[in-house]
Formats: sequence, C-alpha cells, structure tokens
Amino acid sequence: MEYRTLGRTGWRVSAVACGTYSTFDGAGRPHRERVRGLMQANLDVGVNLFDSAPMYGASEANIGAALPALGARAAEALIATKVLQHDRAGAERQIAHSFDVIGGRIDLLQIHNMAGWRTVLPLLDELKAAGRIRATGVTDYRTSAFADIEAAMETGLADVVQLPYNIMEREAERRLLPLARERNIGVLVMTPICPLFQRGGLLQRLRGVDLAPYAEFGVRDAGGLCLKWLLSKAPEAILLPATSRAERVAGNAAVADTPPLPPDELTRLERLVGS
Repeated sequence: MEYRTLGRTGWRVSAVACGTYSTFDGAGRPHRERVRGLMQANLDVGVNLFDSAPMYGASEANIGAALPALGARAAEALIATKVLQHDRAGAERQIAHSFDVIGGRIDLLQIHNMAGWRTVLPLLDELKAAGRIRATGVTDYRTSAFADIEAAMETGLADVVQLPYNIMEREAERRLLPLARERNIGVLVMTPICPLFQRGGLLQRLRGVDLAPYAEFGVRDAGGLCLKWLLSKAPEAILLPATSRAERVAGNAAVADTPPLPPDELTRLERLVGS
C-alpha cells in the first residue's frame, strides 16, 4: 500500500482509505460483525483511515463496536467523522453523541455539506486546541458549494478538505486542489469511482476498454481503472471508495501498490470519457 501525507496533519495515510456510506450501516449483531470483518480486511491490506458520519445510519456505532474487538490493531486506525448542524448548540450535541457511540476517539472531525460552517468550524478548532480531536475538515458533495469550501479553506481553520473528484467530475482540480497545495491542506476524495448522481455513466463509458494493458498497474476492472487514474493524477489525494466486500478491499489496495499511469495514458483516458 502506498502512503501519502495528509497535508499539514502530517499523518501518513493509505492512498486508498475506507468510505463507510451505506456499507457500514445496519443495526444488530450481524451488522456489527460484518463491519468488524471489513475493518479487519482493510487494516490487513494497509488501509488506516475510516470515514464516517452521523448521517450514515449505524456506521459510527458499528465502528465504535468494532474497535475494541480489533484489539491492538485498533490503534492503527484513524477515525474520521462529520457534523451536520447549523448552530453551535446543535453541533455540540451531535459531536457529543459521535464521541459516545464511537468510543471517545475522533481523529478528524469535518463539517458535513458545509452546514453552518462559519459558526461550527471555529468550534471544531476549539476542540482541536483542547486536544479532543486531532484535525478539522470541511466537505461537500456539490460543486455548487465550492465557493464556500474555498472560503473555509482561506480561514486557515480547516486542516483537511473532502471533495467530489473523478475522471468525469474534474472541477476540483481546477479550483480546490491548487488552493489545498498552497495552504498544505489534506485532500480526501469522495466518489472516486463515479459521480454521485451518475453512478453508471462513467463505468458504462469504460466498459469497452481493454484492461489487459493495465494489469501491471493492479487494475482488474473499470472501477480499479478509475482509482488508478485518480491516484496518478492527484498524488496528494487520499481516496475513499466504499465497499461491503472484503475481496474488493484487497483489489482496491492492489491498485495503490503500483507505479502511476504515464501522462499520455492519463490524457487518453480523459479523452475517452470526454472530460
């Protein structure tokens, strides 16, 4: 597994990390056991960051239940979650609940969908100063929110930005990535395999591509090719694919354990999908 420095946090994070939207949800013991197995599978291949949110159903609680079961391996995991409240009091209540269900440890706390960010981001900075969390972040899935994300990044209070970015959705590389590099802000990438609201579009365009030449880069399917493009295109980015299958975890990690695609191949793929 390749490791990258997550901006000014200084953390060495696996280039492919673990998103938990939908895949870590579900109440009851079978779901808790499934999540523990998925976390174990991720740790076994070197993945060390898990990104959750209160809005991801039981994801936080399932992570909290899994950490003690992982024993000493739990110390290898970086836990990221979010807060989606527009006022300070609501944010404080939601954050307290997240600490409770996760088990008292949050490494990275992010503003979800830029909700009340001008009010809530200073609160996150206070929590960091008090040693309750280790880093702060902002995130939104909408490119229409990029102006707010830029403004938050300019405050100097955000250590990490999480943004939508893939071979079909490239506005981030024109606007946010240069600012992140300038400010040494860590970059997490949601939707690395396809656009959130066009889930089949990108994979459909890549379906006819001969994948044999990409085998040496760990690519076995169109999803892996999307990951490889991003890993090669944005060497500072940490990707957050979400999967409920342990075998897919291993496949994603394999893509991050090979050299980057050459520039001419990146250009060819971009032309192929019309980006």
